[in-house]
Amino acid sequence: MTELLTQPEMSFVGQVYMPEDTDQMGTFSACWDEFNEAGHFDKLDQQTDDPNRTYLLIFSPYGTFQYWIGSILPKDATAPAGLEKLKLPAGTIGQAVEDANGVLSMLPVETTYMKGLERLEKAGFPLPQHIGQTDHPYYLEEYCLKDGQVAQVKHTLYINLDQLEGYDEFD
Repeated sequence: MTELLTQPEMSFVGQVYMPEDTDQMGTFSACWDEFNEAGHFDKLDQQTDDPNRTYLLIFSPYGTFQYWIGSILPKDATAPAGLEKLKLPAGTIGQAVEDANGVLSMLPVETTYMKGLERLEKAGFPLPQHIGQTDHPYYLEEYCLKDGQVAQVKHTLYINLDQLEGYDEFD
């Protein structure tokens, strides 16, 4: 097993979408286009030295999820009009990084999420059996920009070694 990394507290600023916002292919591509065309990324880039295009999946214990489009920013960042700010807590994470040349918004979210989990598992990180039953049910796919272009992607999953198994019944 690869040793877990320590993630400091950060902010995620963006907009939430739900599974019913996907197109017939299961992608959030139109949502990405809408977010970008609204100029939101330009405003978010002004608040960080490390501009990024990120999606955040927040899983519930009941099998549903929220899909957020936005950016990872410093913890003191502010949300521009029309966007929301979420606190990403400090915690332990697994993270796999690879080169990339674009945001994979045209692929179904299940495909990119499963690819990210595969990368994390190959890197030696343990994966929780039921991510929605953990204290921090977050998966992030962060596309890091260099000179205005996507240069790499980071697959990040909050992992608590005491919560890998999940539970069978809800209290």
